[in-house]
Amino acid sequence: LRSSAASVCCSLGCALLRRPLALGMSEGLEDFAAVRKIIGDKLHQEFYNVPTKDLPPRMQPRQLPNLQDAAKIDWDDWKSWEWMQPGWKGIKMHSQCVINADGSAEVRSVWK
Repeated sequence: LRSSAASVCCSLGCALLRRPLALGMSEGLEDFAAVRKIIGDKLHQEFYNVPTKDLPPRMQPRQLPNLQDAAKIDWDDWKSWEWMQPGWKGIKMHSQCVINADGSAEVRSVWK
């Protein structure tokens, strides 16, 4: 079935490439949805009730790291940054919200 799924995809994909470019966007999306449905059905037929160890490598579940094993994150580290302290005399970045003449808004940053 793998080769038949690929041939269906290729024949429909090639047909899509031969179509004129002046088509509307929705027509291309409908064709894409049709190809996706056919490929999805073929994959479902081929791999339904297959043990995960027998799946192709790209389809096997990955062993992601456990978030509980991750190191503790120090969310308060910003409190030790010298430029965040109350007595800081250096330049600071200020955010400004500007309302433009056309009614749109823009956020800018300025070093002062």
